[in-house]
Amino acid sequence: MSSFSTSLSGLNAEEQALSVISNDLSNLNTTAFKSGTPVFSDLFYQMLGSDGAGDPVQVGVGAAMSYVDSPLTQGDVATTGVPTNVAIQGNGLFVLDQGGTQVYTRAGNFSLNSAGDLVDTNGANVMGYPAVNGAISTSAPLAPIVISSGQNYPPNATSNVQLDMNLNATGAPTAATGTLTLTSAPTDGSTVTVAGTVYTFKTTLSNPAVSGEVAIGSSGATSALANLALAIAGTGTAGTNYGAGTPTVSSVTAAASGSTLSLHAVTAGTSGDSIGTTTDVTGAQFASGTLSGGFAGGTFSTPITVYDSLGSSHVLTFNFNQTSSGNWSYNVTIPAADVGTTGAPVSVGNGTLQFGPAGNLISPSSDITGITVPGLADGAKDINLTWQLFSSPTTATITQTAQPSATSGTVQNGYSAGTLESYAIDSSGTINGVLSNGQTVSLAQIALATFPNSDGLTRIGSNDYQTSLASGSPSVGIPGAGGRGSLEGGSLEQSNVDIATAFTQLIQAERGYQANAKAITTADDLMQSSIALIQG
Repeated sequence: MSSFSTSLSGLNAEEQALSVISNDLSNLNTTAFKSGTPVFSDLFYQMLGSDGAGDPVQVGVGAAMSYVDSPLTQGDVATTGVPTNVAIQGNGLFVLDQGGTQVYTRAGNFSLNSAGDLVDTNGANVMGYPAVNGAISTSAPLAPIVISSGQNYPPNATSNVQLDMNLNATGAPTAATGTLTLTSAPTDGSTVTVAGTVYTFKTTLSNPAVSGEVAIGSSGATSALANLALAIAGTGTAGTNYGAGTPTVSSVTAAASGSTLSLHAVTAGTSGDSIGTTTDVTGAQFASGTLSGGFAGGTFSTPITVYDSLGSSHVLTFNFNQTSSGNWSYNVTIPAADVGTTGAPVSVGNGTLQFGPAGNLISPSSDITGITVPGLADGAKDINLTWQLFSSPTTATITQTAQPSATSGTVQNGYSAGTLESYAIDSSGTINGVLSNGQTVSLAQIALATFPNSDGLTRIGSNDYQTSLASGSPSVGIPGAGGRGSLEGGSLEQSNVDIATAFTQLIQAERGYQANAKAITTADDLMQSSIALIQG
């Protein structure tokens, strides 16, 4: 009876389905496991003839499990905190080298072996693009990823510095001062001009008094200067020390001492303010350069640490002095001991800065080059710096406004030697190492592979897959590009087995098995009845 073989095929199909479901449930907690769904199909049909309408009359001979549908659908991602763990979000599989054979996996529960190789649980090497001197080339061939904890990295000499700062635009004007020295008594009729007022020395004052006359007096230079001081201050006895009606110079005080007259502006002026002083007195001399000016700008200093070619640190101090409104001089210094000398800090660069009425830097109009630190005491190469004044072609990092001088930040590109202390995997698969000197360096980038038909991959156990004719050739590249998913470091993809679905499938398979078994016992009962009729 064909019903026996038909029902047996159903039993075999349901038994295989039970195996698939049992495999799913046994891998409920397997990292990145992908569940399967058994798919059945009917077998061939026996042609018995046709009915009155000419339609074929066929009897099927059973069923078979034709294939297992097991797409690489996404599983939940759980955080583990282990730096070598990594989960795929989206399409793709990790590329592994298993003794010279390339295999693929979704399971990212990797670790480091004794040689620092990143490997899976079977010891296969995780493949990617290693960094060379901190640079990753994705056009290079795939290679095993190595993470050497404690690896030493060389220093980098500083070549660029940047100061984000403001200089106080509000200067502090001061009074102009000066002195007049007479080596002998002035002659009758000689003059001195102070702040626009002309004073004429006279042996005898005019009567009636003439404005601006100053008595020479009996003590020569001493009494002449004393009377001049009284005239400038508007004190003393008019007609005796100086002529009546002598205009006083309210913005200047004067004090005489022996043969010297000291002048001092009471009210501070602006840049270029001066006490106008001239004289035709024989032997008289005004102290050079002391009567003009009247502007004492602000000062400010800010340090920045830089590094030489050996990784040694040095503190450069940028010193600023306001010379007039909108104008500053700068002087960059380094401690004398750093360059093998003693005494005051050594200047390694100087120049001027000019700001516009809006506080913007107008000169220099580009970055400052040529700040050089030669002759370092530790034997390192000379430090050659560029002071980056602009963060963009039109935006300066230094301003001058009516706010206190302050530095909001400093940037420089040098660092000392360092060792690898920790690492993490980012969404692009780049493994970023953190060094003991605070720097971050790229160590490698993990590769992902995608396939024209990922369902066609062959499972080989241990969470691994191999290519087949059905899967097509892999497309290998970096995560997040070319249709490949991104990565999540310190995490693992979980099994995508849904226990509720699996239990439902289990019940269906059980019912199918029972039904086929019942069909067999029914066929057996029919056969027994047939035998009994024959024997009777």
